[in-house]
Amino acid sequence: MPKRTYQPSKRTRKQQFGYRARTKSVNGRDILRRRRRAGRKRLLPKGVEVHFKRHTQQHNTSGRPSY
Repeated sequence: MPKRTYQPSKRTRKQQFGYRARTKSVNGRDILRRRRRAGRKRLLPKGVEVHFKRHTQQHNTSGRPSY
């Protein structure tokens, strides 16, 4: 059985569909403009505004996970 196509990642979702990504391109600004004109409560898809944890430590030397 093949692997499923949707492999969720907060970082890539934010980079592709986030507000800053939308405002960078002309087409993205058009999307925001259309959604504003349609009266959308939410301009961006759900889950984009969620903050992802940045990995600050380069290497884990202790052998146990660091959160």
